[in-house]
Amino acid sequence: MPAIELERITKVFDGSVTAVDDVSLTVADGEFMVLVGPSGCGKSTLLRLIAGLEKVTAGRILIGDEDVTALGPPDRDLAMVFQTYALYPHKSVRENLAFGLRRRKVSKDEITERVDRMAAMLGLGEMMERRPAALSGGQRQRVAMGRALVREPRAFLLDEPLSNLDAKLRTSMRGELARLHERLPTTTVYVTHDQVEAMTLGERVAVLRDGVVQQCDVPQRLFDHPANVFVGAFIGSPAMNLVEAELGTDSVSFGATELRLEGLEPPEARGVVLGIRPTSFAVAGPSLDPSWPRLRVVLDVVEQLGSECNLLFPLDAPPVMTEDVKAAIGGESGSDEGRLLADDDRARFTARIPGRPPAPSGGTVELAIDPSQLYVFDRESGRALEIERPSLGAAQHVAEGIRG
Repeated sequence: MPAIELERITKVFDGSVTAVDDVSLTVADGEFMVLVGPSGCGKSTLLRLIAGLEKVTAGRILIGDEDVTALGPPDRDLAMVFQTYALYPHKSVRENLAFGLRRRKVSKDEITERVDRMAAMLGLGEMMERRPAALSGGQRQRVAMGRALVREPRAFLLDEPLSNLDAKLRTSMRGELARLHERLPTTTVYVTHDQVEAMTLGERVAVLRDGVVQQCDVPQRLFDHPANVFVGAFIGSPAMNLVEAELGTDSVSFGATELRLEGLEPPEARGVVLGIRPTSFAVAGPSLDPSWPRLRVVLDVVEQLGSECNLLFPLDAPPVMTEDVKAAIGGESGSDEGRLLADDDRARFTARIPGRPPAPSGGTVELAIDPSQLYVFDRESGRALEIERPSLGAAQHVAEGIRG
């Protein structure tokens, strides 16, 4: 299967709204590339530009060695699956699967052979004579996928195909999509706003904001080494905890806690954004390294999830209100977007720990922070600051902790 190459693609609507801004991206032969970002970031527009459903304002699109920028959708030999499935309601499953092949004047015998083979692979055999109205959401999704795959296109484009399914079915269908790509390694570009889908499906993931690619890398590197605070806030579930902090010559402090950092020597103290993943917390105990910083917190909410739990608590430190964080959360009020009670201006953190909760809501817990998993971002530009994260035992606990 050919690669897809985007060379400085720009799309401007109505002469003033820039939906895609100078994007250069290469999807390798047989790669599963995911485009992810909040609503309005330009990911679906970029997919439609690849498909030929929108015309580029500037730049070039190549599929293999062919420049397809000026070609219409039929001439690009791409298959697309839409969020709404776009099945023909008056046609049976068999007729929907065969429709694209008939349009391309494939012989009847070959249509029958390819449709039957695809139906067997996707488990559609018993419903071939049904119409879409008689199918469940998951079955319709399989028919839409099969209709695209049976054409054996040069590349496969998917625009949020799982968004209409319920949560349980979405999880199972994610696994099926991954298995399907292993079996049929067609070059694929997949659009979603769900970063969990992006992390589990993509061989590489491109994170977009305002039509610009913020970072493109393998999922684990996006999680471990976000390029800026937007990527850090967007990637991860629960989201990264962010707090206004002060950066010294060899430490970062927030509230009553100071953490020593290695490999960072700023010219002067300055304000930064400190990021801590929810999974970087542990309940303090004798088995943990005593040098890990401790926070004594009062729990607002305890969410029990079976084998693990989320502990939600406030901190006596300012919440992050930058435009980057607002964009990542998709709201106007930064880290307060998900808050119902507006009379509390403290930062709010989430800790995810294994097992049962150590205390109920309203209880006090001492938590330890893994100092090797800290993130520091420049407050003005939002870019990640290069630090050598301290190894175990290298952080110094200065203050006893924070009371909620």
